[in-house]
Amino acid sequence: MSYRINKAHLENVLFHINDVTGNKPEAWTQNEEGKWRANIGTYVLDWAYGGAQLVQLTSEGGGQRNITGRGSKRETYWRMQAFLMGLHASASKPSPSAMP
Repeated sequence: MSYRINKAHLENVLFHINDVTGNKPEAWTQNEEGKWRANIGTYVLDWAYGGAQLVQLTSEGGGQRNITGRGSKRETYWRMQAFLMGLHASASKPSPSAMP
């Protein structure tokens, strides 16, 4: 039996991805002049055409690059989980320069 994946499930994984990578959880920040700027490096969910995908902000204007392809909430959830597991694996792997 499988359970329904909803937006809250995706946002929870998204929070963990941003936490592990050291990025701000908010996609946008307002500066002292009142202008909004994207937090470069932050991962966000992009919703369109009845599906979602994980993207990373790459410019202050909101430019983004695709991390996962667009899919259903369930497909996106498992792709994000795989991405998060990869982040954990690379963080725990010793660097080649540290090996004897």
